[in-house]
Amino acid sequence: MSLLNRAVNIRRGRGIALGGGPSTRDVDQLLSTVENIYHIRDLDTLLERILYEARRFVRADAGTLYLEAKGQLFFSYVQNDTLFVNETAEQRHVFASQSLPVDKASLAGYVAVSGEPILVDDVYDIRSNVTFSFNPAFDQQASYRTQSMLIVPLLTGTKATLGVLQLINAQSSSGEVIPFSGQDRLYIMQYAQHAANAIERAKLNREMVLRMVELSELRDPYETGQHAKRVATLSTELFSAWAEKRCLPTSLIRATREALMPAAMLHDVGKVAVSDVILKKSSFLTSDEQTLMRLHTVYGARLFKNLDSHWDRVAREVVLNHHERWDGQGYPGDIPEIQAEPVRFGIGKQGEDIPVTARIVTMADVFDALMSKRAYKEAWQESEVYHYVRVQSGKQFDPELVELFLGMQPVIRSIQERFSY
Repeated sequence: MSLLNRAVNIRRGRGIALGGGPSTRDVDQLLSTVENIYHIRDLDTLLERILYEARRFVRADAGTLYLEAKGQLFFSYVQNDTLFVNETAEQRHVFASQSLPVDKASLAGYVAVSGEPILVDDVYDIRSNVTFSFNPAFDQQASYRTQSMLIVPLLTGTKATLGVLQLINAQSSSGEVIPFSGQDRLYIMQYAQHAANAIERAKLNREMVLRMVELSELRDPYETGQHAKRVATLSTELFSAWAEKRCLPTSLIRATREALMPAAMLHDVGKVAVSDVILKKSSFLTSDEQTLMRLHTVYGARLFKNLDSHWDRVAREVVLNHHERWDGQGYPGDIPEIQAEPVRFGIGKQGEDIPVTARIVTMADVFDALMSKRAYKEAWQESEVYHYVRVQSGKQFDPELVELFLGMQPVIRSIQERFSY
């Protein structure tokens, strides 16, 4: 029996269909959605949006976007409108360290291995002769009822598997769970091809940022990729909390999060221009050495020259100002022209004269540095670090941000687990 005939017979009688093809449904909406995701350059922002737009189009209650790495499918994003009525930052990270093997035992694993989509009417009624099965553990833990599923591969132009897009519980206009349709499958297959192209490009952007971080790491052993990821993710979540409190438009929050992620990763990129003698010194720096070290803020900011680019503007303000203090005792202060030589530090910026993006990265950077072991110190206990943050409210840190930061400790722990030390 051919695959096509087998797929049709199984769907009619037993609740599973395999296959795919070109979609002719809602072409304008497809093109609009694809255009929207192509404008997103940050990887995390893109993955979240890809899953959201796919769910929105086929009325899926929930979904998971997996990325493949080292023979595993990692839960990059999980969304569920029933369980996560008001999605929290913690929910964006809690599943990220979990994974499935890339094999034919699970539904998502089968799709990753075979490159074929799967459409299931009821995952608890899979009676066909197939290798995969549904694992009900999540349903049991969360008191959820998974029923219909549509799972498609994310394939590169050379048919390599980037990951898997899994949609759960299609809904009617009245909110009743129904099977996904054949048209849903056709649309999502077309959408997944464009999504995979966008992911490839965003991954390249992320890799270029991380390579710049690695250059810094060659000079400064404490400027690691994991530190950069933690600082960046903490920063974007703290910004979201701040922006939502101030009722900023969703479009502005998304755009700033997208630019803030790479900017925060590169906050110390200017250290590539600082001597190894200073960067790797295990004892306290002299006054002259401190001055040379502080120049990394200016050296780094000079890299971001295209001020017509939102990414460059955010990166410059973060890199230049992430050592300023709320009380005005930070550096490098007001510098009329950062390209001028010699560099002359000005009076420290104070309060809201410091860009909020830089104030946020300051807190995330200091927090993660205190939580981490260094040659000159042991890692602090978590309670000690939070006490320090509290004491520095109105001194080193913005009091409003301190209040928000102390209120998101479960989020912070999830991020620490995701990018473990």
